Amino acid sequence: MEEELIHKIEVKKYEQIVHKKYKSYKWLMYLSLFGLSLMFLSLTFLYFVSHLNAQQPDLIIAPVFYWNTIILLSSSSAVIIAQHHYRHDNFSEYKTSLLVWLGLGVLFLVGQICGWLVLFGSGFKFAHHSASYLYVISGIHAVHIIGALAFLIIFINKSWTTLKNYATSVVYFTDPVAQSQLKLFGIFWHFLGVLWLYLLFFFLCVG
Repeated sequence: MEEELIHKIEVKKYEQIVHKKYKSYKWLMYLSLFGLSLMFLSLTFLYFVSHLNAQQPDLIIAPVFYWNTIILLSSSSAVIIAQHHYRHDNFSEYKTSLLVWLGLGVLFLVGQICGWLVLFGSGFKFAHHSASYLYVISGIHAVHIIGALAFLIIFINKSWTTLKNYATSVVYFTDPVAQSQLKLFGIFWHFLGVLWLYLLFFFLCVG
């Protein structure tokens, strides 16, 4: 009985340390997201100012970019579903949600490449003012998606060692580290989705 009580106290202390640590990470991430927001706002503002004096045909957004938007929004839904299954200890559904999340992220990147190729083939090359900005800005966004997917692959790989069977998954679903990482990464992924919506809306309006 005494050993069990000591164990509970140690677990509680460990959870408090982890939550305190990831609370600091959360504020650090918020600062990073603020910096990224300023960067993309600056890039789009520079494009808007220089676009006023550009004497070139308006940019035509390829339809594939609309499909990519649906894919990215669907991946955000997969994040919410994965977090729901984590909270309710749904072993198999949680694993499936993580794989769907990863698959949709990869599909979005493939769609972006297809969109760039369609634009390039339609005559909107780097010499075209608007197209060059779209390539650069959407390319920077894609780099952040790639970085996020790299982290997701590492996260899934680490999770799989504990999610091999239902018995060991019980430990995983009570791990404050996995819980905190999933929560923070979900916020970052939703941010990338909102950022892409802003970029698409901006290029549709400015042209």
